[in-house]
Amino acid sequence: MATKTERIELAQAALDAYIHAEGAARRWIGGVPACDVVDLITDLLLLAKAKGHDPCSVLTRAKRHLEAEASERC
Repeated sequence: MATKTERIELAQAALDAYIHAEGAARRWIGGVPACDVVDLITDLLLLAKAKGHDPCSVLTRAKRHLEAEASERC
């Protein structure tokens, strides 16, 4: 299993690829814009729904994972 740092790096690569594929100009330097993260999450949830998954259940599970791994409550 990948370390937390490796998973963060994978997430950054996914976000970079998403922004590039979307054709959006990079709107940030040295940070992660929340709006791009939200757009990617939304599109992933749309994909999950298209593949037969309940997006709300996916969000609930992701929230539980975040709370467990980041040791903070949402």
